[in-house]
Amino acid sequence: MEFSARGLVLSERTVGDWDKSLVLLCEGIGKISVWAKGAKRVKSPLLGASALFTFGSYSFERKGERITVESAQVEESFFGLRTDLEALALAAYLCELCKTLCAEQQEEDDLLRLTLNALFALSKASVPKEIVKPAFELRSLAQSGFLPALNGCLDCGEQQAALFFSALQGGLLCERHRAAARDAVAVSPAVLAAMRYICSCEAKKLYAFRLPKEPLKELTDLCEIYTTTMLGMELPTLRFYRSMAAAAPID
Repeated sequence: MEFSARGLVLSERTVGDWDKSLVLLCEGIGKISVWAKGAKRVKSPLLGASALFTFGSYSFERKGERITVESAQVEESFFGLRTDLEALALAAYLCELCKTLCAEQQEEDDLLRLTLNALFALSKASVPKEIVKPAFELRSLAQSGFLPALNGCLDCGEQQAALFFSALQGGLLCERHRAAARDAVAVSPAVLAAMRYICSCEAKKLYAFRLPKEPLKELTDLCEIYTTTMLGMELPTLRFYRSMAAAAPID
């Protein structure tokens, strides 16, 4: 059976000397694992279209369980990522997070658009990386069924007093009920407002918010902890991104 779709390369793996195994997130289809025969050859028509972060139009052939890329045309390669190692590392983490959240062959067009917008922002350096990372983490989780409870204490609904965020409980707790969650940490009003904004704003305005340095670090830490807690693991690309961010020069 032959079919076509536009998709984003979320991961690539070399198989043998010249072939590649790819994971694509495709419009209207979702995540699929495909075989790109001879894609590593210099003269292969699939060379560019089988690279990580590439968005393009693909034609496939399915035989049994195997899906093979027959032809492809690159629409966007996000070349700007190759000029900034920190942005490249962050893009790799966001794509791995996207891949982890997606079920096989289940339509995920909203998550595809979210990932493409993040790659555009990083490639063009139009949004600070420190904004892209927590916003993508929290929004992708919210869209994937892990929306945290941010409208008041999970136990009593308290909204006015000091509030604490528990990744394990999946939301806010008040001073009186925080003892029930060993991981509950205080969340400042500015950070709570940012989290609510990220979860509910229009997709095109996701990166429109700004925070001072200390609240932004608080948001970053909370979103990262929530992500690893919901996934039940820390993705390898997150550790690599941290090492690149730590080595980056301070402005």
